[in-house]
Amino acid sequence: MVNTLRERHLGKATGDTLKAIHTLQTERAPAAPSAIAERTGTSRAFVTKMLQGMERDGLVDYTPYKGARLTVQGERLARELSRHHRLLERFLTDILGFSPEGAHREAERLEHVISEEFEERLAAFLNHPTTCPHGSPIPEPETGTN
Repeated sequence: MVNTLRERHLGKATGDTLKAIHTLQTERAPAAPSAIAERTGTSRAFVTKMLQGMERDGLVDYTPYKGARLTVQGERLARELSRHHRLLERFLTDILGFSPEGAHREAERLEHVISEEFEERLAAFLNHPTTCPHGSPIPEPETGTN
């Protein structure tokens, strides 16, 4: 069965941290806690505590003072949140007339609470767009099992 946000509610802080790690980690280097803190607008101490909890939950592999990498499950959830965010941005700009910046702010609030059914219907309503208003690709929906 696919582990989706429908099956597991993520708090905003966890989701934001997942997305930050997804953006910051590279093939050669984990995401540094200081960079995660800067990207999420939180303190290094807060990030350290988040990473410890996320490691217990199987979302990241964390090495203190070095950084964190997403696990397969963490990667899946980060991509799902990015998909929610970018579909919402597309809807808010194309249908409701928000500016790209305004759509980004609203999508940040909404991405954590929409269901997978809502996501699927939103994508269909929008004719399955491939990019958000900023030009970033919209990740494909998760179809694998684990």
